Amino acid sequence: MRIEESVEINRPVGDVFAYVSDVNHLPQWAGTTIEVKHAPEGPLHDGATFTDIGKFLGRRIETPFEATVEAPHRLMYRSTGGLVPHDWTYTFEPLEPGTRMTLAVEGEPGGFFRLAGPLLERALKRQVRTDVQRLKDLLEAKE
Repeated sequence: MRIEESVEINRPVGDVFAYVSDVNHLPQWAGTTIEVKHAPEGPLHDGATFTDIGKFLGRRIETPFEATVEAPHRLMYRSTGGLVPHDWTYTFEPLEPGTRMTLAVEGEPGGFFRLAGPLLERALKRQVRTDVQRLKDLLEAKE
């Protein structure tokens, strides 16, 4: 399963990257994240780990992640446990006057989620679309 959404944000690449790479901000804009544990303060660095506590399709999900960081153009975090192995990859491209951010989510549903595959994909696509728009609105309001 692969889901991809892009959004144009009227803020410089560095600002968008700094905000998104600080996973402590996730509960403010990512609808499935309730809280983040064990994350470093500030932006992630290559090899950093954290745990996302979320809720999706009515289920509480606790997922540990490890980050790969290529500042300020790419950020990826890969699950290292949890119910569904998956990756979140953010790319940041400069535009005049702002940034195009693309979020791609890739995963291989198993167990309960394998049975719910089509439902899972539709729900996640809707959620990712909503999340990138919420992020855009949040960052543009900070100007």
